[in-house]
Amino acid sequence: MMFRDLAYEAYHALSANRMRSALTILGIVIGISSVIAMTSMVGGIQDSMASELGGDQARVVNISPYVETGQADFEALAQQMPEYERIVLSRMGSGTLQHASKTYTPQYGITGAQPAYADATGLKFSEGSFFQESDERSANRVAVVGKGAVKNLFGDENASAVGQEITIGGDTFTIAGVLEGNASTSSYGSVYVPLSTLEMRLDATSEYLGTAIARGEPTEEQMDALVKKTAKTFTEILGGVNASETLSVYSMSQLLSQMNTLMGGFGLLLGGIAAISLLVGGIGIMNMMLTNVTERIREIGLRKALGARRTDIVRQFLLEAIALTLVGGIVGIAIGYAASWGLSGIVNALQPTMSFAPALNAASVGIAVGVSALIGVAFGFYPARRAARLDPIEALRFQ
Repeated sequence: MMFRDLAYEAYHALSANRMRSALTILGIVIGISSVIAMTSMVGGIQDSMASELGGDQARVVNISPYVETGQADFEALAQQMPEYERIVLSRMGSGTLQHASKTYTPQYGITGAQPAYADATGLKFSEGSFFQESDERSANRVAVVGKGAVKNLFGDENASAVGQEITIGGDTFTIAGVLEGNASTSSYGSVYVPLSTLEMRLDATSEYLGTAIARGEPTEEQMDALVKKTAKTFTEILGGVNASETLSVYSMSQLLSQMNTLMGGFGLLLGGIAAISLLVGGIGIMNMMLTNVTERIREIGLRKALGARRTDIVRQFLLEAIALTLVGGIVGIAIGYAASWGLSGIVNALQPTMSFAPALNAASVGIAVGVSALIGVAFGFYPARRAARLDPIEALRFQ
């Protein structure tokens, strides 16, 4: 029997009972759409978190002492560890920004940083730039702010803020740059001033923090070894005994690896839940096909009596099962795409700090289509084989 004839028979067999076919397809639609929505949501969150960390962060090591430190301590570390290209210092302080009658107090304080801090941490700008070496040497009153600060001070996060004057701690500062980022990124509410300016004009609330940049392109194993050596060396410089009690040292590659592991496990959990929906849909396919075999025993007997081979019967019923799952897969993909955007919109509305876009990719579509076809074959084979093995004489006698 030619494929065209098989397709024609499958279409008429399924359309003879449209409601049953539609309900069977619904199970596949729910399963496929769940897989698409869940994987795209997890991928979107992962992409959002990765982008927040910056572009070239694989070489970055963060050093946070728990004890009193000075710039001389970090200079000693740089001398003893030539593996680092440079070590950039920063320090946290407190203060309230004011413009006209509006005020803004950063949730995590004001960061005083050296000029190379922007490159070291991958800061990106929507307007202006970071402060210069001359600003650090002269303790100039310049500031770099996130769009959250711009929104609070000027009423609109897209307002042109570079060159505008604001007041911090009674001193007038000029905005030198505005950072990129939305409410889901830490840069949204950040405020930066030169390190020397913070120490001279504002209240420092933390010890010095170091952002070290490794030379070359070290592997993850090399970065792990560098972190351990840094902790040991700096602990000795600070006169400590136990590194875990003296400071915290971690690389951004470790943070990215932990994040990917966490999101991967979360994705597997959600994927497993969605797979259960696919399994239920597959069982529905098998149930419908077994019912079809029972209702069409006389038809099967007549076909076999007229010369239809077992392979023809198997192909016909398999094609019907695959057609159901493929239609369900296509509809499920469309609904899954729509659901992923809808869910991300709801999350963004309810939790602005978790703003993200779903990560939709061709691989998910390919997997969804492949899985739907596989379900059709797997759950349609037994009913098709059962139909093919019917004795034509007994089938014709069936009432």
